[in-house]
Amino acid sequence: MNRILLLVISLLITIGLKAQSDLIISEYVEGWSNNKAIEIYNPTSSAINLAGYQLVRYGNGEDIPPAENDWKIVLPDVDLESYKTYVCVLDKRDPNGTGQEAPVWDQLQERADVFLCPNYSVSNTLYHNGNDAVALEKTNGTLVDLFGRWGAPAPSAAALPGSDRPAECWTDTDPYFTGEGIGVTADHTLYRKPSIIEGLKENPIFFNPLEQWDSLSANTFTQLGWHKSDAAPENATPVFNKEQFAFKIWKQAADNTVLGTVTANDVENDELRYYINTGNFIYDSEDVRRTPFEMNRETGVISLVDAASLIESEWDTLYIDVTVNDGFSQSESVQVLAILTDDEQSGFENYSQSNVRIYPNPVSNEQLNISASKPINRITIVNIVGQVSYSQFVNHEDIVRVDASSLKKGVYLVQIEYSDKTSDNKRIIRN
Repeated sequence: MNRILLLVISLLITIGLKAQSDLIISEYVEGWSNNKAIEIYNPTSSAINLAGYQLVRYGNGEDIPPAENDWKIVLPDVDLESYKTYVCVLDKRDPNGTGQEAPVWDQLQERADVFLCPNYSVSNTLYHNGNDAVALEKTNGTLVDLFGRWGAPAPSAAALPGSDRPAECWTDTDPYFTGEGIGVTADHTLYRKPSIIEGLKENPIFFNPLEQWDSLSANTFTQLGWHKSDAAPENATPVFNKEQFAFKIWKQAADNTVLGTVTANDVENDELRYYINTGNFIYDSEDVRRTPFEMNRETGVISLVDAASLIESEWDTLYIDVTVNDGFSQSESVQVLAILTDDEQSGFENYSQSNVRIYPNPVSNEQLNISASKPINRITIVNIVGQVSYSQFVNHEDIVRVDASSLKKGVYLVQIEYSDKTSDNKRIIRN
């Protein structure tokens, strides 16, 4: 009898977990400049049309939004399928924009399902900063979910990790709004814990951002477009068809030339989306960052979009990290080699990859060791947003010791240039 009762209770709990009734906010992006986004997730077993919902910003501790409509935006008339996400990104896409019109970074634009609020005076909803509450509501004003807290007292200025510039935001230390501890909601990406499958229906007395959210560093967009949730059925992660993809491209190729296609398999035949995460950049002679390629997120086709940047490249190989997701989970990255050649007819004859080893990885102490099967000419370490964190010329050594003490916690790309002008890229993690 007891076993039957336990089975019934377990079944009821399982049904309760799966039978969620409404949308939630699953990710909050408050990055540098205009890198702002809100992701919405459907934890229910049926599609939900978004036209009955609105995003609302409660700015700087306001109890209620202003009377005008510029504090809210009604969502588009689209059906959000069960257990899938919808990514809303601030509509700043002018590549020549500066200041308040500075463009959203390419990596964030690629993750967008919709761009909203191009004009601040019409709607300023997605112009959120670390001290603003963002609500998901029905268009009749019913609260569906809430990030943050509205009403006084507004959060005080707090220290941000890796920055000497404090910002008004909620922190990791009780009572979370006084500026004590480390700032969490400014210059961060926060994504909802998988166990949170029901929205916040009331304004909390205190807002502890790490109670329901996990934190990532500023300008991290790799969690967007998929969400892991305890409400969703079990689902296998897609797998790439190769351990590494290598494609040759002529340096004088024209724009829109196809580099190649990255492919993956999914056992449930879910719709897949492909993204370039890191490595797709070249610094030109004026030290301006250029982005040679773009990826069709539905097909995995990588095309050349800035042909001129290849001509200036000092590298013979670009190492690009690509991920794929099915909306439920995301794969580990796969390396794509864009092998640059001055000979349009050449194959891979001039490409020679070294046997390279980097240890320890993750980097847990002050020294990083790099060993290769051929002499190394230069070591460059860049962070996830492409900034150079370390650079060293090497006197044709096959073992190099790097001082890693200046590297902050995070993910980095180690670029290794050999004496024969070939190169390797390897990813490391600094703990």
